[in-house]
Order: sequence, then structure tokens, then C-alpha cells
Amino acid sequence: MAIYIEWEGIKGNVTADGYKDHLSVDTFSFGVGRSLTMEVGNCANREASRPAFSEVTLTKPADNSCTSIFQEATSVSEGKKVVIKFVQTGSDKVTEFMTYTLTECLVSGYTVSANSEGDPLESITISFCGIEVNYLDFDATNKGASPQRVGYDLKGAKPQ
Repeated sequence: MAIYIEWEGIKGNVTADGYKDHLSVDTFSFGVGRSLTMEVGNCANREASRPAFSEVTLTKPADNSCTSIFQEATSVSEGKKVVIKFVQTGSDKVTEFMTYTLTECLVSGYTVSANSEGDPLESITISFCGIEVNYLDFDATNKGASPQRVGYDLKGAKPQ
């Protein structure tokens, strides 16, 4: 599996067919949670708060995108679209099976770490105002099924 990022206005160094100039990342971290109140003996009437979204954190080796990402972290810019693509690599092609599309993204954190044994690693934290998750399941013959889509508008505080 590989994780590729299509970041509006930023070029990476991926060369795979259909993913040229994407960024390649090693890790992706994201979560959502909400508070629930439960009354003993009355779980049918639980009350939930609105969801609390974490920011998205990515780690990647430093590449030709590092100066553009640093600029995003240090300047005031309009939010950009970031699409995180999870792909399976087969014998003859790369197949996308899950995507996270983030809108109005701003870089809220940028860290570089390095040692003498390898390339520098960047850790990037992204704040966003909208999220859409797409998942494409495959059957036993590796044929794609119907895509599943869900999303949330953080500005409007409602599911999409």
C-alpha cells in the first residue's frame, strides 16, 4: 500500500501513472470523537455532543515539496484542497481504494527531524473545514463494488 497526497498548488515527486507530482507520505493520522452522556438503566436516551475532529497529521521524507509546505506553514494563505489517496500497488497498475478529501486546509504545524542515518522526515499537521471519506470495496475477484461516501461540514456543523 502507498499513500499519495494531491495538494493544491504543491508538487511532489511521485512518478506513478495517474499520480504524477503527488506527494508520497509514510504515515497518516486522523480521528474524531464525541462525548456521550449515559444514565444507568436508560441507555436508549443517551445524549451526544457534536463531534470533535482532530487535525490530520502526515509524516513524509523531505522532498522537493518541503519549501512549499514550509511556506504554507508560515504564511497567511487561503485554505487549499488536499486529497489523501490510499492505493494498492498491483503487478501492472496502482488502484485507489480510499480517499480523504479535505477542504479549506491550512498548515497548523510543521516539524523536521533528522539524524545521520537517513533522510530528514517532515511531520505536517493540517487543519481543515470540510472532510469527505470515500471507500471502494473489492470483491473476491478484485472487481470494484459501489463506492461508499460520507462527509462532514465543520463550518456548518453538519454531515454532508
